[in-house]
Amino acid sequence: MTINQALKNGIKKLKTAEDGSAILDAEVLLAFILKKDKEFLYTNPTTRPRKNQLKNFYKLIARRAKNEPVAYLTSQKEFYGLDFYVNKNVLIPRPATELLVEEALNYIKKIKAKNLTICDVGAGSGAIIIALAKNIKKSLPKQNFKFMGADISRGALNVAQKNAKAHKIKINFLKSNLLKNLTDKKIDILTANLPYLKNREIRGALKYEPKRALSGGQRGAEIFKKLFRQIPDLKFPPKIIFLEIDDKQAKTLTELAKNLLPQYQRKIKKDFSGLDRLLILKI
Repeated sequence: MTINQALKNGIKKLKTAEDGSAILDAEVLLAFILKKDKEFLYTNPTTRPRKNQLKNFYKLIARRAKNEPVAYLTSQKEFYGLDFYVNKNVLIPRPATELLVEEALNYIKKIKAKNLTICDVGAGSGAIIIALAKNIKKSLPKQNFKFMGADISRGALNVAQKNAKAHKIKINFLKSNLLKNLTDKKIDILTANLPYLKNREIRGALKYEPKRALSGGQRGAEIFKKLFRQIPDLKFPPKIIFLEIDDKQAKTLTELAKNLLPQYQRKIKKDFSGLDRLLILKI
């Protein structure tokens, strides 16, 4: 069987997957099995993969047909131009979260500060803090920044540490329930992509991802409320906070921040689709 035939078979089997990305998924999975890029598939359509390669390809296709995310099948996901290792201990990085990184970088470049400490809470795979660190090191090489990441899951921290090592970035990862173990730490900039889905929204492919990284409780905002209540306990409260949010919760979270963190100014940033995606709190 040729590469072209295998691709067609894979695409046909994936027509039942819920997100309608059969062609791209089949390409990614076959390229992964062959250890080639996608361009190779189309420049070598008559090449015949080995039997064990075809067997492994169809195993992945069968799992993907049941809506298991491609990132878990290949153990990798691109985020902000960087490749990250992922497994079922961490949430799969999403393109929507790149807005948070972009806004934080714009702020850092604008203020031209030195000796800042940046902390990402609920770090997961480490995608946010690593993307920030890599870009800061590149654009502001002479500045003395420190980077921290916190997560309640030891499994997630192991993944984050592996990614930091792969990208040759020094980050201090700590086990903590939000800010509970960080009360004496100096934090100038706080970032977080916290769980904000309501329990009933976790269905389909999302069921493969860690529920702890997705669920914000029955109403979706419980974890934000917990974070807001912890911030005044910090010895050095952050000057600015970047939070990814569910657009449907923008009004609720803005009011929550107003009540629990009155010292912070509140700003909502829309994404490219016009949805309220980022809550920025600034002293």
